[in-house]
Amino acid sequence: MTEYIEAVLFDMGGTLRSSVKKDEASKIETVRRIIELLGADAAPDEFAGLLTERSRAYMRWARATLVELNERELWTKWMLPDWPADRISEIAIQLNQLWREATGERIIFPETKEVLLELFRRGYRLGLVSNTVSSVEVPRALKELELTGCFETVILSCVVGMRKPGPDILLEATRRMNINPENCVYIGDRLNRDVEASRKAGFAGVIIMRNPATFAAHQAKYPELIADQYIDNLKELLNIFPVRQNKIVAPPLYQASLSTMWARRNFPRLSDFFEAAGRLGFSHIELNHQIDSSMLDGIDLSQYRFSSVHEPCPADIPTDELKQRDWLISSPNEDNRKRGVEAIRRSIDLAHQLGAPVIVVHCGMVSFDLRIEKEMRKLFDAGKMETDAYRERKQNLIKRRAALIGPRFEAVKKSLLELLEYAGQFRIRLGLENRYHYFDIPALDEMGELLTLAGPDRLGFIYDVGHAQTLDRLGFFPHDEWLRRYSARMFGIHLHDVKGVKDHYAPGLGEVDFDMVASYLPEGAYRTFELQPSNSPEHVKAGLKYLVEHGCVKAI
Repeated sequence: MTEYIEAVLFDMGGTLRSSVKKDEASKIETVRRIIELLGADAAPDEFAGLLTERSRAYMRWARATLVELNERELWTKWMLPDWPADRISEIAIQLNQLWREATGERIIFPETKEVLLELFRRGYRLGLVSNTVSSVEVPRALKELELTGCFETVILSCVVGMRKPGPDILLEATRRMNINPENCVYIGDRLNRDVEASRKAGFAGVIIMRNPATFAAHQAKYPELIADQYIDNLKELLNIFPVRQNKIVAPPLYQASLSTMWARRNFPRLSDFFEAAGRLGFSHIELNHQIDSSMLDGIDLSQYRFSSVHEPCPADIPTDELKQRDWLISSPNEDNRKRGVEAIRRSIDLAHQLGAPVIVVHCGMVSFDLRIEKEMRKLFDAGKMETDAYRERKQNLIKRRAALIGPRFEAVKKSLLELLEYAGQFRIRLGLENRYHYFDIPALDEMGELLTLAGPDRLGFIYDVGHAQTLDRLGFFPHDEWLRRYSARMFGIHLHDVKGVKDHYAPGLGEVDFDMVASYLPEGAYRTFELQPSNSPEHVKAGLKYLVEHGCVKAI
């Protein structure tokens, strides 16, 4: 069976985790919390009985129709239909999680992480397809296991609106993974859901985890439903699925790099992130300023291609500590400035070791006091940009920056000249990034002055889409002005989307005009996806496709 298997898809409950019923006292105590959240006047035991009855009625309906509702619909239509729908909609996810807490404790099997990770490292593509009324539990569990990045797709019935034993939910997973069902195996625990759904979907095989307390009765009830194999512990899968001899058929590779920003808490090891980046279609990696030497230890870095190193990397002295001590190249204190230069020199050494041609440079700050800007961002989120309070804070920031920039800007220029000389011996180029905060260096005009320090073969511009969009939204610098002035000096681009004034979303999830962006991007500038870890692998994959469609990224 395993010869042609490329992907292993998993159920959740009963397969990767168990569920243990709560005792009656614990259940009633949690129901009290539900009553408090509602502001209701009800006896907890009676209210628990009501919710139990309605939950069972919903499950009978869902099993009969093969339709799953999301939390909002479940609680407004079935669980609390006699309450105001708008009120229940607002707190539906909280209510749902409290009720699930009342009815049972869900515990990941101790071997789950080990087995999933080993299958990923053996070369199998992973997916998860589960009947569930919770949209948050599975993503939270994968995040806690640091395995989110290992799963190409996570399909939850309450999100997609369909359930097993219908095959459509499994076929949706194969569609998202762009894989044929006959190259997939499904691992579940229920004959009447998992075997039936897998057979109808045309999967190559189905493996059932036997629950010693219930399996015999279950098998007697559904004698016609027979799995290909049965296991009593997930570790048995490692005897069934050997290391894949043939590499995963990779998607088209793109002229794009993936920043290690996305690796945090999505993978247990950096090498797993490197593997996932290639599977997603990225040709290169950018090491960002959260990577320290210990994370790189033991990895054969010669196997991978690096577009760039974002200083300070290795971050053996964390970025926050460098800022707190003012060990930055913008420091007017000479000893501190030299420490900032030394941190970037270490990044240049690493880039030389890796064959990465560009260092992404942050040029420091004029002040570390961001309180006023944070107030402006809160006013923006509240829709109060046109108020006197907003305008006063903006003018205050402009005046303070002008008063403080002088000595710090001179320190930046001195530092860059020293770094250019050091990087030059390795033929490594320095790229100056436009930044997120108004007090960051350089501002729009300052970028032009700094770029005069060396020619375009040594010193250039790293264009960060989200940073430009954010400062435009706050009313400081027009987004496209960075591109109009400095696109000819562009070494690289940090690509991500923005919602309001919050950035690092996968492209396509926010409001950036990527058609405008694409019109300015030079052919030779590397493209880096710089995404916060909360973006799922599916977000990353869709974002890559989105930027291909909008002309920002090309296939190799």
